[in-house]
This record gives sequence, C-alpha cells and structure tokens, in this order.
Amino acid sequence: MPNESQLADTDDNMREMQFWLPAYAALCLVLLTFFAMLCSMSVLDPQRFEHSMSSIRKALGGDTGSAPSQEEHSPEESSQAHRQLATMQTRIFNDIRTFIAQNATEAGIETVQEEDSIILRLPEDHLFIPGTDHILPTGRNTLHQLENFFILHDQQKINIRGYTDDTPLPPGTRFRDNWELSALQATQVLRHLLTQGIEPGRLTATGFGELEPLFPNTTEKNREKNRRIEFVLERQPGKE
Repeated sequence: MPNESQLADTDDNMREMQFWLPAYAALCLVLLTFFAMLCSMSVLDPQRFEHSMSSIRKALGGDTGSAPSQEEHSPEESSQAHRQLATMQTRIFNDIRTFIAQNATEAGIETVQEEDSIILRLPEDHLFIPGTDHILPTGRNTLHQLENFFILHDQQKINIRGYTDDTPLPPGTRFRDNWELSALQATQVLRHLLTQGIEPGRLTATGFGELEPLFPNTTEKNREKNRRIEFVLERQPGKE
C-alpha cells in the first residue's frame, strides 16, 4: 500500500493537473481554430469559409448564426436594371427637351444625354454678368422656368457645375482664379434654387474652372462656349 508520502505526492500532482489542464485545453482549441482558418482560406470558397467560421463561433460559444450575405445580382439582372434606368432617363430627357422648347427657347440651353445622366448647358453670359457671380435678370427668369421642371421631377439629383475658359482674370478682381469664379457661380445658382423650394439633399455645386473645355480655347467663339453652367441630372436610388 502507498505510504502517506506517496499519497501526498499524488494529491500534489492532481492539483497541478487541475491548474494547467484548462490552459492546455484552451491552447489546443486556439491551435485547432487557427488550423481550421488556414484550411478554409487555402481555397477561395466562400461557402466553405463561412461554414468553417460558423463552426468556430459555435465551438467558442459565440453567435452560431451566419453573417448576413450581401445581395448578389447576376450579370443579366444588372444589365436589365441598367436598361430600365436608361429608359427612364431617356423619358425624362425627352420631357425636358419638350419643356425647354415650350418655355425657355431664348436661353440657348443645350441638352445632352450621357448614359444614365442628363446634362443641361447654359451659357455664362445668359446667367451672369461676365466674369462675376452676379445673376442677371434673364438668368433668374430661366432658373425660375427650370425650377418648375426640377420640382416636378423630384427623383433627379442635380449637380450644378461651373466652367470658365482659360483667360486669366484681370487685376483687381475679387476672385483668386478661374476655379474660384466657377465654384462661386455654381454656388450662386444652387442658393437660388434653394430659395425656390428645391430640396437641399438634391443639390450639389462644383467648380471646374478652365478644366474640361468643350472646345479648344483657341478662338473667342470657342472660349464663349466653354464659359457655362451645367446641370447634371441623375436619378436618386429608390425614387420613382
């Protein structure tokens, strides 16, 4: 029979095992988890990876539910949605051309459709005193006419873009450069639309200065065409 000394040693060994055994088990679980992650990521299989992560979460006592997957669309569905959007914008494009022909022919507005957006181009000298951000009475009348269309078609976001030509500003002007002039002109148009009830969330204003000219700045006629304000209309998501 074991003597008292041997029994005491056995009790000490049991107590030591009770101390390090949980830590050893935890270490084995961490190593197993790490190995499972390496195996799941060695092949880019989303379903297999999600299954492995779900097993790990369950083993660690965490949430056993899988993470919500993002909605996926097939190329055919995406193409169909794009065609539907283009069709709707084409309808709006035709409506605004009719509206301009009936209400704002004197403004010299040019209309262009580019993929999912519609662009209205107004010459600077119709809206502003040239080289300033002061809106002319003729410009206010045209903006008032356009406001009616914008309010009626509230599904369209409106990005107002200002452009100049490459002619340096004369000495003594309060604008630092053409970029600032174009930005302030676009902002003035935005503020005017706000006062007429256009929702602020629909409006943005951007100045491009002499960037993105429509024509080379080689003649005065070309420069005149490059000085403009554009309204870029894009359909807001979820708006019918």
